[in-house]
Amino acid sequence: MFVSRLVPLHRIISKSFVVFLGFTFLAGCAAQQQPPRDVSKVSSSDTVLLFGPSTSDASEEGIKITYAQASMGFDSGCNPNQTFSDELNDCAKLPAEVKTLALDHCASFGLKALFVGNSTNWLQQTVSNFTCE
Repeated sequence: MFVSRLVPLHRIISKSFVVFLGFTFLAGCAAQQQPPRDVSKVSSSDTVLLFGPSTSDASEEGIKITYAQASMGFDSGCNPNQTFSDELNDCAKLPAEVKTLALDHCASFGLKALFVGNSTNWLQQTVSNFTCE
């Protein structure tokens, strides 16, 4: 009799956990609108690639570049918590190789590269998004 009561409780807990994970995943993946910045004006100081970048979603509209990086601190006067606030990417830096890839990609279409923002993938690598205008 006691075991028969555990089965429905177990299913309720399982379904609640799945729903919770689903909402957490959706909230974590929700993209916030970020003001684009000219790629040539984004700082490259104190950033180093751990291995070469890879590109995806390359088209005339833009490109995504995925890479692992090591960064040392933030610029003076720059709040490190802004990276996760409404003023996203005011403090973001791009490695020189990533900037060159974005600039060259957009220049091949005769367009200017704009840095839209960074995110991370499931391997905790940085994914930089660029548009061409």
